[in-house]
Amino acid sequence: MRVEDAGARRATVGLAAGGTGGHLFPAEALARELQARGHGVVLYTEARGARFTRALEGIPHRVLPARSLAGGPAGKLAAAAVIARAVLAARADMKRRGVALIAGFGGYPSFAPALAGRSLGLPLLLHEQGSRLSMANRQLLRFADRVATSFAGTGGADADARGRFVETGNPVRASILEAASAPYPSLDAAAPLRLLVVGGSQGAAVFGRVVPPALEALPAELRARIRLSLQYRGDDADAVAAGLRAAGIEVELRPFFDDMAARLRDAHLVITRAGATTIADLLVVGRPAIVVPIPQGGSREEQRGNAEALERLGAGWCMREDDGGFTASALADRLRVLAADPSILTGAAAAAARLGRPDAAARLADEVEAMLAARASGAG
Repeated sequence: MRVEDAGARRATVGLAAGGTGGHLFPAEALARELQARGHGVVLYTEARGARFTRALEGIPHRVLPARSLAGGPAGKLAAAAVIARAVLAARADMKRRGVALIAGFGGYPSFAPALAGRSLGLPLLLHEQGSRLSMANRQLLRFADRVATSFAGTGGADADARGRFVETGNPVRASILEAASAPYPSLDAAAPLRLLVVGGSQGAAVFGRVVPPALEALPAELRARIRLSLQYRGDDADAVAAGLRAAGIEVELRPFFDDMAARLRDAHLVITRAGATTIADLLVVGRPAIVVPIPQGGSREEQRGNAEALERLGAGWCMREDDGGFTASALADRLRVLAADPSILTGAAAAAARLGRPDAAARLADEVEAMLAARASGAG
């Protein structure tokens, strides 16, 4: 559905996202889809989000102060003061730009722009990337006109709120969509095996501890086949890379890969955390993965649900760090099995591709335009 109301089509949309890639990248995808449709956009984030300069290129954005509500009574009071300053700054910016709708993508930095928009009487659309509403989206749910979800049956809301839910999928970046056009790389029992290991925008130190010894424990003929891209930020990165090369493993080790789409396109297997945006990228490109849910923090249950769903649907394998299931010996055993039978990986890749939602950004933009049209007509 494309809404053709002229007033709605010219409207400026404000997007609010936390400072991690998991929040910012879906917001970027929607912003670029809306720009392609003729809308003005502005993206509100925090200082961490502003570091994603490539994602923000060509997208007007405003960096706002932000602080988590964690830290007891004193921390909550300090956070409230920061949020109040951010609300005032966002409100002034929205009035100046003529923002007509706010789309929030979660993370505590999205809270202030959403409140600022509501104080101006603007409609609020929330997007939830995970299988359960995030803390920020749960707090904002009472103000939301519409909630777009990435999964059917997203948890964390009562039955009354579910009438405002619509499943759109999780938008992915244009570079990921381009990578999705490439078929799964050919693979046989003697061919190079391209392995991509990433911990998301925040990194994952456990991969630096577990993956190198697991690979070094593999048979020599399998080590010689591996082409490893390893995201690792530890102080011992040079030593880790040297150890892998001494074991006969070809490795490229970096603290962050800024060409993730190309690496994902070329990978036979990915080892990664189970964040919702990571899962969306894997499914759209159609790559199998060993997913290791984060073992602690507010996203623990969400990531475990994502990882278990991926395994249940045949698109990957869940190895949990918190129950001792992600160890060097366990990973080495799994890699031996996968490398010995290429049909396992190709089957999982096909399952992943069937589950991908490459049209998620367009579907979410349709929801934005429908809300804008309703507002323009006086029905919203």
